[in-house]
Amino acid sequence: MRLAFALMLAGSAAQGFPCDFTTECREAEACVESTFALDVDVEAQAMSTQAGEITIVAIREQDALISVFGAGTGAEYMLSITPEAARLSAHMNDGPRAIQYLGTCEGAF
Repeated sequence: MRLAFALMLAGSAAQGFPCDFTTECREAEACVESTFALDVDVEAQAMSTQAGEITIVAIREQDALISVFGAGTGAEYMLSITPEAARLSAHMNDGPRAIQYLGTCEGAF
């Protein structure tokens, strides 16, 4: 079911695109500048970072919003993309703790 859902969206969402995040916020700490990058590969159902691979478990597209849900080793992820901005939220199992990123994804639409 998951694979059919992701492939159904592949015709409307881009097959792959990079995301660059310029702001990072950790829990209650002040936000700081960031150079965090993420590559989304819809066909391979994966997101790649310098820290490793994230498996895409679901993609939802509605109007001008794409939501990508992922799972990695020790964390769950939600990436929301609009034509103007992208937000990535990582929820770590160890802690628990959360990190949020703000940036853009080029070529998602």
